[in-house]
Formats: sequence, structure tokens, C-alpha cells
Amino acid sequence: MSSEIIDIHVHFGAPKDDESGCYWSEEFENGVAYMAMRLITCNLFGEITIDRVKNHMLRVINRSAYVDKTVLLALDEVYDENGVVNRDKTHLHVPNSYLIKLAEENDRVLFGASVHPYRDDWEEELLYCWENKAVLCKWIPSSQQIDPRHPKCVDFYKKLKEFNLPLLCHVGQEGSIPPFDGMSQKLNNPSFLRPALDEDVKVIAAHVALPLISPPLGCEQPYRELIALFDEMESHNWQLFADVSAINIGTRHVYVDDIKQNIPPQCLVFGSDYPIPLLNISQRPHLTLCHWLKNFFQTLFTKNPLDKNYRLIKNMEFDEAIFSNASNILRLV
Repeated sequence: MSSEIIDIHVHFGAPKDDESGCYWSEEFENGVAYMAMRLITCNLFGEITIDRVKNHMLRVINRSAYVDKTVLLALDEVYDENGVVNRDKTHLHVPNSYLIKLAEENDRVLFGASVHPYRDDWEEELLYCWENKAVLCKWIPSSQQIDPRHPKCVDFYKKLKEFNLPLLCHVGQEGSIPPFDGMSQKLNNPSFLRPALDEDVKVIAAHVALPLISPPLGCEQPYRELIALFDEMESHNWQLFADVSAINIGTRHVYVDDIKQNIPPQCLVFGSDYPIPLLNISQRPHLTLCHWLKNFFQTLFTKNPLDKNYRLIKNMEFDEAIFSNASNILRLV
């Protein structure tokens, strides 16, 4: 088993750029992810450019003291059920071809592909990603308008299994990339991933389906539905995993003990969700004030955000396997 620490969940995004093919929508610019881009590039009022974002991201990745490699995630455009692309409904697009280039140029970057299962040429695109060393395939169902139960997904799942490509799929409420309407959010239901699991695909449920705010203000139903899938996992021989990315925001600390009790250690995977900003506050439950202050200042003075996330998650005292599991799950070539 490799001892490399891999952050499997790091996003990229950039404004319209004809050379790379990246773009985002005006609606995206009104959201938290856009503000995160401004914050990380120290550019609250000026123009954001793809080069500025790229240079910042690579600097963070290359200077991390604890994270050996990072999976940068592409995001495919929206396609309708007829296989027609809909750019008016696409709020963030990061082409596979652009991230392939970044990964080729930097050995600390791993390529996280994204292929929409409704597109007519999905098989060719997925093959292209596989040939260019994709380590996983990423979906955000609500943002990409993908119903994971759709019949069009069945052959896609079979090909993922053939290529040994895990599916990293957002589950639970999505608050960064539009749309945010109820019908779209329902597509992030963890139980919709049953067809993929039944096809023996390695499925990684992003963020452990945690709510941003604990009940009664937040809804934990997606998390409970994910735990129900883990309860069935052994009897169905499913390959189900969950990443803990973005566990350091909101009031998610109340779920740390519950996660340890209900999800096997070998099924938890390390991730950050960077560039979504982290809190410097330790999310470890039951800390004394003395230990809380110690961890707070330790994190506060850790400047690299990937290292900050590592320290915060390590402080939660998950099984150490969480930091090495990715090496056994991802398609590393």
C-alpha cells in the first residue's frame, strides 16, 4: 500500500477562456465558489484570469508539506437527454483537455475527469480521459443535471467498471455551483447511486452527504440515506466509499463520532474541497478548552490551505487509513 497522501477533491474554475475552454456563468459569479476564487487569488475587486487561478492553485499544491498529490477535478457541461449540450444551463465548465495538460506538466497533480453520461460521444470522451491517466470521474448531479438512475447511465457504469475508474459523486445539498432549486437538488440523493453500485463501480460519495448546518436548521436526510447504503454494502458486495472533503465548514463536527461508528475506516477517503475556504476552528468533538486553543493556533499559523485541512482532519482522530485509502481506490497509473 502506498504511503502517499492524496487529496482527492480539489476544484478548478476560471472565467471564459477560449484557449482552455473554461467558463462560468453570471449566476455562478453571485455565489460562494466565485467569492472563494476571489479570496484565494487575493483579488476581491480586480479581474480574475485563468493564469492567476492556475498559478495560485499550482503554488498551493507544490508547496504543501503534508499532501503529496492532489486530484484536480474537471466538470463537464450540461447535456439534455437527447445528447445536446446546453451551455445556457452550464454554470461551470472545466474541460478534461485542460486538466490533462496541467497533470502532464506537474507530477503532483492527478487528473480527475468529468464526462456527462447523456452526451452522444460519452464513450469516446471517457476513453480519451482513460488514455490520459484519469484517476476518477466526477459528477455533481444537480449542477450537471444528471439523474444517476437514468437508463443512459447503465452503459456508462459498465465502462467505468471496465476502466477501473471510480465515480466521485456529489451527494447531499449543493451550495456552490447552481442551480439550487429543489428538483435539481433531488438529483444529489445518495440512494440514486444504487445502479452504479449494482454495476460494481467504485462509488465515492462526496462530503459524506453532510448538511452544512446541523438540524433543526439543516436537513440530515441525505447523510442518513448514505449511512443506510453503508449498512447494506456488505450484503450486496458494493464498493462504496465516502470522502470527508469540506468537513471543516459549518457545524459538521457533530457528525464526526457518528461517521466513525457507521462507516468502516477503509471506506473513508481524505479530501479538502479546496478552494472552498476552511475555518481555523478544530471540528474535533469533546475538546477541552486548552486543547481547542492549542489546535486553533496551530491551524491558524499553518499558511498552506491543503496543510491546514490535513491538520484539521488529523485532529479529528479518524483512523490513519483515511490518509492512504485513496491509493487503493483511485486508478493510479
